[in-house]
Amino acid sequence: MSTQAHSQPSAGPNPKYLQGQLENVLHRINQEGEFKASILSTIEGFSIAAVSSQVDDVAISALASIVQDASKRAERYIGFKRMDEVSLVDDDKVRLVCREFDVEGSQFILTVVVPPNKTYRRLTNEAIRDIEKIILEKRKKTNE
Repeated sequence: MSTQAHSQPSAGPNPKYLQGQLENVLHRINQEGEFKASILSTIEGFSIAAVSSQVDDVAISALASIVQDASKRAERYIGFKRMDEVSLVDDDKVRLVCREFDVEGSQFILTVVVPPNKTYRRLTNEAIRDIEKIILEKRKKTNE
């Protein structure tokens, strides 16, 4: 999936298709939160949907998977309770936030790149709820 394809201000993703619906959610949170990128990926690090302006979504998806693996190790070896968020912050205060969530046994990671001094938790909570709803509706239609 090319990052360039996601940065062009076209008519927007086609909401008829699953990926388009997911990208609409990501686009909304990018605009509202002024995020540099938002990526939905599988727990294995495969990008499902991405909206970014300045970052490589494939690399971010792979990095998110590694970060989640580190959080699982912290849970296992240090005794942390289940973590729902891991974030990395650079010297410029840009934050990479990885939020893991589950939809009927399938695990996903929502990753956002947040500019300095911007909030993100409410928007990522809303996005996760919207993504869960979209995936559940798609599964329901598939099973009918």
